[in-house]
Amino acid sequence: MIVRLMAAMRTIGPVRAAFMASLLLSWIALGGALINRDGIFYVDAARAMLEQGFALQRNGVDWQFLSMLMAGLSALTGLAPETSGHLLNAFFLAGACSLLVVITRHRLPEAAWVACLVVLAMPAYNSYRGELLREYGFWFFCLLAFWLAMRWEEAAPRWRGALACQLALGIAALFRLEAVAFYPALMLWQAFAAPPGQRLRRALMLGSLPLAGAALAGVLVGSGLVVLPNRVGYYIEAANPLRKLRLLGEAAGHMSESVLSKYSREEAAYVLFFGLLSIIPVKFLKMAGVFVVPLAYAFVARPAKAALSRWQPLPWAFLAYLLVLAAFVTHQFFLVGRYVSLLNLLAVPAAAAGLAWLMQRFPRWKWPMVALALLTMAANVVSLSPKKTHIVEAGRWLGANAHDAARVGVDNARIAYYAGWRAAQAVSQDRAALGAALVQKRIDMVAVEAPRNDEGVEKWLTAYRLQPVQRFANKAGDAVIVAVPAPAQASPSITERSRPKTGSTE
Repeated sequence: MIVRLMAAMRTIGPVRAAFMASLLLSWIALGGALINRDGIFYVDAARAMLEQGFALQRNGVDWQFLSMLMAGLSALTGLAPETSGHLLNAFFLAGACSLLVVITRHRLPEAAWVACLVVLAMPAYNSYRGELLREYGFWFFCLLAFWLAMRWEEAAPRWRGALACQLALGIAALFRLEAVAFYPALMLWQAFAAPPGQRLRRALMLGSLPLAGAALAGVLVGSGLVVLPNRVGYYIEAANPLRKLRLLGEAAGHMSESVLSKYSREEAAYVLFFGLLSIIPVKFLKMAGVFVVPLAYAFVARPAKAALSRWQPLPWAFLAYLLVLAAFVTHQFFLVGRYVSLLNLLAVPAAAAGLAWLMQRFPRWKWPMVALALLTMAANVVSLSPKKTHIVEAGRWLGANAHDAARVGVDNARIAYYAGWRAAQAVSQDRAALGAALVQKRIDMVAVEAPRNDEGVEKWLTAYRLQPVQRFANKAGDAVIVAVPAPAQASPSITERSRPKTGSTE
């Protein structure tokens, strides 16, 4: 049986195996998973496009290429926008996994099957398979651009290959604008790696489209013919060093007053700056999981310079994206884990090489290493915690019983989503804001989450004199409570004072 399985795997090959296994993992991850909050906005925009035409919708999403693709696929196939989004994401991620195996096989053939295992088990991005995100298309087209750049360099560099690489990055930028940072990364790669006498020419070949596009955009925006998109303006602001210094100075002032002692106040800005930057490596190492060890071994078993040169231009892309993350985290003062995931994707070939060399160095530990990777792979997509069925049930009940969505407040946007309402229809706010809306009589019904260990919900309901009408709970005891204002009743003291005196007056 094992021999037949091994023979079948050899017939399929590591690239196709990575693609098909990735699709299977995405299908498993979607079982019973709730839509993520960002996904609600993408679905909402796609629905609006299907109803009103494929114009940009002003509903909280200002970079809507994924929603356009979802709406287009739904129009062609009749699938629901959410299903279309998950289908697109599954194929994008499967393509990204296959490309990483192709890159590894091309530069280190003996590590191809190990790369198939690593790319399917790395927690950094595999743990997001159940979510509807723009990142999947961003990852796929970035990796496609890097693979095309590798092939372009190895063959006689021609304009056709250079343009194909740049167009792939352009499509990636339609998902996430950060992809623009990889244009200078590729140019710098050729400025250092190309043969002497050809460096400037090759760098300009890989940067021709963005340079021409930047010049044209400068003319159009400068003349007032085109308005700079909000997203582009945000990135320019995030990269502005003067504004960054001012923000860091203000935040450091607050931190020195409330956290640091008087002896450390002069170093508050340094503490804040380097503390924020430390978030990036911490998240990167944490999301690499068990593959931190083979990743480190890749630079121990071989000289670091040789390890980096083998995977060019991925190290240049890694550096460029590291600077993007540094600009973001020092601008917003937070960093979501999935933003760092691309760093882990770029590190997959090196981690695969390290794992392959570890298996050669310690052959007795080969199968335990494989088993640990497979266990990690399963943990990424299989959750043993109780399903959050109470959110879906509460949403469906509201959709069937609440007549006016604008008069219903929820503290979780997913409740409104499963009620079949648009993001802008229901009042989706935290409990404090919902309480204010109740006092102002802007809403007359609420649906709030009540985790099993949270006693504050009952106190909140009592404080605003709310009467539960429905309660939906899952197996873990987490619940969603649907409540309305209790009928007004006169207090006993008022009743006593207003009661007519009927007793004797003697």
